[in-house]
Amino acid sequence: MTSFNDPGLNPLAYTGVRANNPANVIQATRAPTTTDVGYQLGTLWVNTTAQSSYQLDGFSSGAAVWVVLGGGTSDVNTINNLSPTGGNITIAGTANQITMTSAGSTVTASIPSAFTAPGSITATTTVASTTTMTAGTGLTATTGNITATTGNFVASAAGQGILLNSSQASGAAASPVVVNGRSGRATFTSVSIAAAADLTLTITNSSITASTTQVLISMSGATTGSALSIKSKTASSGSLAIVVTNGTGATTTTADIQIDFLVLNA
Repeated sequence: MTSFNDPGLNPLAYTGVRANNPANVIQATRAPTTTDVGYQLGTLWVNTTAQSSYQLDGFSSGAAVWVVLGGGTSDVNTINNLSPTGGNITIAGTANQITMTSAGSTVTASIPSAFTAPGSITATTTVASTTTMTAGTGLTATTGNITATTGNFVASAAGQGILLNSSQASGAAASPVVVNGRSGRATFTSVSIAAAADLTLTITNSSITASTTQVLISMSGATTGSALSIKSKTASSGSLAIVVTNGTGATTTTADIQIDFLVLNA
């Protein structure tokens, strides 16, 4: 004789009869698997160990499809304190930032081809763009480089260009003037260049690394009647020597000479 406590029988039915309604309830110390197929649709399964419930919703290729109804410590009731509404949790994207699409049980987050960042973008290695990168306020490379591999740095409006943090220093013309950085101004004092004479002015700069370093320079300052010109410039590791000459028959110049420079390469 079968006991009414047999979990395979409906306790409300007569012995030997399995009623369709109410649903059959199975009590077990485990969760159901796809091989638990010997039950009617709508059968409830209670895992007494995990205190979770399941319902048999159908069969797929001979395998049982059990759906979690709730309970247990492993069931997801909230995500980051976000509770479902109507059984669903909606994950929304933002236009031009992150878009969200869902298919089945998969939610895919995508970055659009035209991406707009609402704040700052920080990269610990490299930010690469195959087309155009636009910054509404500024684009900063804290320790790395901003490299245009095949493009150019373009100032699209008048008055816009490259701003450099240029240093300035001054010293007697007979000694080197130390001005480090990739751009700057060296002012040489106590100058005296007679007619047809030369004077070598030396700038000490750590950005100049070799004789092949290209340095763009301009010169200003001269006594009226003199005819100064740059005769030559020679780069070496940590230094730039500039030879200034005065024209034949010109007035001796004693005015301070300013050399503005831009180091173009390493």
